[in-house]
Amino acid sequence: MKKFIPRFDFPDYNIPRTDFKGHQLKALRKFESLRPQLNLILELRDVRAPLSTRNILIDQLIDKRIHQRLVIYTKRDLIADNTQYLQRLSHWQQELDEPFILINANQRRSARHVLDIIKSYKRQLEHCNQGLALPAGYKVLVTGMPNVGKSTLINTLRGSPRKVARTGPHAGVTRNTSETIRVGEPHDNIYLIDTPGIGLPGRLVNERQRMLSLSLCGCIKTNLVDPVIQADYLLYLANLQEPQKHYPGTPTNDVYQLLNRFGTPRDNITAAAVYWLQQSHRGLIYDRELLLDTDSFSLRGYLSRQPQPDPRSKKQSRMTTRDRQLQNVNQLFPKLSDR
Repeated sequence: MKKFIPRFDFPDYNIPRTDFKGHQLKALRKFESLRPQLNLILELRDVRAPLSTRNILIDQLIDKRIHQRLVIYTKRDLIADNTQYLQRLSHWQQELDEPFILINANQRRSARHVLDIIKSYKRQLEHCNQGLALPAGYKVLVTGMPNVGKSTLINTLRGSPRKVARTGPHAGVTRNTSETIRVGEPHDNIYLIDTPGIGLPGRLVNERQRMLSLSLCGCIKTNLVDPVIQADYLLYLANLQEPQKHYPGTPTNDVYQLLNRFGTPRDNITAAAVYWLQQSHRGLIYDRELLLDTDSFSLRGYLSRQPQPDPRSKKQSRMTTRDRQLQNVNQLFPKLSDR
């Protein structure tokens, strides 16, 4: 029998490069006004796609002189059995010297762990403040890409049967920045601020495959990218990992051949793609670069090559109507070194 060889390249399909919306721009402006009040930034990312769900606009929000930062990788339960990947991810995070934890946002045990870390950061700040309490309390901004679990974590931290933050299975459920939400004991004076998920304007998305990874994570609207293209990318990733775990039959590089195995007529192949995308794909990594070992890939090196917001750039280029509306986004984040 001929040995199966997976594809190592994926077509550069013509798909949208962004799902950046007006309410996200409004949230960025709100962040700017809140920045002096904030003590801690919790940035949530999907552990299956840590590159795609990392938002460089949040990097511009943080002033290391006044803000502490904790990266929280959510949906650990979907990747728990992939210990080799988790070890590599830990190595790459240590390259950046970024404090991070991995959690399942709807588990009380994970929420208690997060709350303990927040309290520890608060004690450090009070110690630096000669033990004096913070008059306005300890303010924590919970931010990240859409649908990475921000509101779910806040509800779990709150520990109340009544949800204080709206949640849902699709991107864009939270549309506005919340008022402060108190967590812990009353005397802790810890207040969370829930935010809408923030995507990236198209010019900051370096590859279209980032959008495909975000679509598989549910971080963009499900109708933005053709389901058959999403299914083809999922097939591409599965074949590079463990095809036998993620679809029936012998391995194939032909997405139509695969989708026909689900018993759907060829004239309704989109329904078969939607069905397969909705199945559980535990252990599957959606950022292909992270399939490499630590000797072949450097997260620090990768990030240094990514496009960065530059508010001083006057370069004009072809822009869509939406890009033109968003061209001043970077002005919200003047470089910290210029202050």
